[in-house]
Amino acid sequence: MPNIQQRASVSPDLERHVLRILKVKSPLDSPDLDPTEYINRLFPNEQSLSSVDTVINKLQAKADELSVEAERLTGSQSESNGGAQELDNAKQAIQELFQKIQDIKLKAAQSESMVQEITQDVKSLDYAKRHLTHSVTVLKRLQMLVTAVDQLETMSRNKQFKESAQLLEAVIQLMQHFKSYKGVQQIAELSDRITQLQKDLDSCVLREFENGFQKDGTLTGQTWLLHDACLVATALGDKTKEKIIKRYVDLQLSDYRQIFKSAEEVSQLDNISRRYAWLKRLLKTLDEKHADIFPPQWCVTARVCEQFCNYTRSDMEQVLAASPQPDVKELLHALQLTIEFEAQLTKRYEKLIRIGGDRQFNFTKSISSSFQPYLWVYIDAEDRTLTNMINSYFASDMNADDDGSMVVLPSSTDLFYFYRETLVQCAKFSTGKPFYDLCQLFTKHLHAYCNVVLLGGVSKNEKSDLSTENLRFITLALNTADYCCMTTSQLEEKLKEKVDEEFREKVSLESVKEAFMSAVSMCIDAAVRSIGYCCEPYLQQMIRLPWSVLDTVGDQSEYVSQLQDVVKRYATVVGRTVANKRYFRTFSDRFVESFLSSYLLSIFRCKHISEIGAEQMLLDTHALKTLLLDIPLMGAEGAVTVPTLYGKFVSKGISKAETILKTVMTPTDPIEGYVENYLFLIGDSSMTNFSRVLELKGVKKPDQGPLLDAFQRRITQQPSSELAENSNILPAAEISGAAPPASNLPSAITTSLSTIATSASNFNPNALPPFARNIQGSPTMSSASPTTDGTPLSAGGGNRATGRLNENFRKLVMTGMAFRKDLQERREQQNRRT
Repeated sequence: MPNIQQRASVSPDLERHVLRILKVKSPLDSPDLDPTEYINRLFPNEQSLSSVDTVINKLQAKADELSVEAERLTGSQSESNGGAQELDNAKQAIQELFQKIQDIKLKAAQSESMVQEITQDVKSLDYAKRHLTHSVTVLKRLQMLVTAVDQLETMSRNKQFKESAQLLEAVIQLMQHFKSYKGVQQIAELSDRITQLQKDLDSCVLREFENGFQKDGTLTGQTWLLHDACLVATALGDKTKEKIIKRYVDLQLSDYRQIFKSAEEVSQLDNISRRYAWLKRLLKTLDEKHADIFPPQWCVTARVCEQFCNYTRSDMEQVLAASPQPDVKELLHALQLTIEFEAQLTKRYEKLIRIGGDRQFNFTKSISSSFQPYLWVYIDAEDRTLTNMINSYFASDMNADDDGSMVVLPSSTDLFYFYRETLVQCAKFSTGKPFYDLCQLFTKHLHAYCNVVLLGGVSKNEKSDLSTENLRFITLALNTADYCCMTTSQLEEKLKEKVDEEFREKVSLESVKEAFMSAVSMCIDAAVRSIGYCCEPYLQQMIRLPWSVLDTVGDQSEYVSQLQDVVKRYATVVGRTVANKRYFRTFSDRFVESFLSSYLLSIFRCKHISEIGAEQMLLDTHALKTLLLDIPLMGAEGAVTVPTLYGKFVSKGISKAETILKTVMTPTDPIEGYVENYLFLIGDSSMTNFSRVLELKGVKKPDQGPLLDAFQRRITQQPSSELAENSNILPAAEISGAAPPASNLPSAITTSLSTIATSASNFNPNALPPFARNIQGSPTMSSASPTTDGTPLSAGGGNRATGRLNENFRKLVMTGMAFRKDLQERREQQNRRT
């Protein structure tokens, strides 16, 4: 007996349960008290430290309360004189209880032994009864089995197949109970009788079916007898059933094998419909005359169709292999008939399978799979068709009747409609390798359409004399390229949806989309070049003007008015035709860059510009700036404002020409004043730039010495960090010394479209200038670029803003003329003094 006086240690879980029973609420009484956490809860922040005295008082009061309680409990314990006696009594009671428990266990063991002795005889009798009952049951089953075997032998001899089927099922079930008695001689003999009886029934049933049908499958036996024989075959098992079905199927298809031999003409591809018609007639006969013979779950007619498909697939493989290149029309017609036939068979046997057929029949691709290796003939035919279509589109688009409502070239919608129809048709034939080949074919001809029809048409129109019709075709090609890019994305999704899983990741039209986006950029460049060609004669007219002998500043020059007419006429065509206005913004940016490059080059190609000539040219430059600012408004419907970024872009480009002209306007006397003015306006230390501007003013090289010396001295005094090494005010053609022909634009603009088309596959949007990168996402600004008086330019107030700009700029020019006149008077006074 364990020593109950040893004090057991109290676990933390026990303490928690005791505290829960006593309903202790104070956290100070909890065994899990964390002093740090308790203090942080009392003083969550620095502001709460002000109440520390209050907390200390509460804690002191709690300590005093606990001390009083402890003294009370100690006193009450000491007053209890009988406490030790009670503890001893409790120990004694526990020992007595333990002893009683041991006595009870001993008596229970004795009682169990006594019961077993009493019931031992009863158990023996129970076992004997159980064995006797089992023996009686086995003997009854054996009697039933012997009787059933005897009756089955009699019925099988009399061809009583219906009753035999029922008895055979009973015999087989009863025989399952005697598997463990095969060692008994009588049971073994009975088992041999049953096995022999099954063999006899199997032979009898098969013989009945052999006699019930002729060699061509015609029924000669009695339907009810054959039906009962099927019941016996079901009882005999799947092996017998399969023999009957196979025999029946071979008989029904024997004529088919004779009629449609591979060497006969009727077996060729163009007569495949006769095969399917033959099977339909056979099924009709089987449904009318043989439907009552076989159980529905045997699905005999489905087995006939299955074997028919196997034969036909094998025949089609031989026929197609014998033909080096099948006719595409015959191939597709036969394949279409085959797919429709397979769908009819599948639909016919769906219901039969659902009601409990023991086999699953899937006739999809059961015959049409033989056509798959030869669908390249169909793909080649589509390739030739698309090639002819692409070639015809070039001429049809060039000669299309355009009443002004056309948004894209009609060939694009026709091409994608053809793609859609071809995709649906091919998906019916195959969604495997042939369908993937069709995807590759689509990619190939979309590239061809982009290069031959769109870029080819743009190139031809660009080489012709520019007209509104030519420019409209280029812009329609731009719209078409954008439309094709978006439609190609939808086509790619559809192709991936239809194609088999193994080819899905390989399908990609990304290169086609990049080609069309590149074509959009090329069309914009072609429109810019075409309008640039028309502007070039007027820039040549500007170069031929006698800028060195002008004596007065008048209104804007005639070439400026002509440029305004040309640019407005053609830019309006582009603005009205472009469907996506973001592309018109890109066109505006590129045209401004190209035009200002040509205009700046034309300024430097002028032989000599006097100060008055520079003033007149500055006035013309301002008129051209107004023209360029109005380009985004051309062809727009409703109130449209010039984007702020575009206004800044134009102002930045035109400021280079204005800076050069202002420098030319500055008198060279005094020399230091001219040098200071040059450094203030141009702000570089390039001797080349300084010398070229002097040449533009008419200062010959022999006379430039004092000016160059003064410039050299001045830039040595100026910190190098305040002056640029080269401000790039000279055009590229000026720096290289190459003077382009008068009839052509700068080399950067005259790149042929054929060269660009060659590099279309390597198109990189990030390589374009900043204004060209916004083809897909150029920002649309709602605020207009302000004029010099702060009035925004808009479609409704463009003329008023132009008038104010001209008036303000005229005041600036007149101020410059007064400055020059005053300077000339000072020089005359100095000369008289000397």
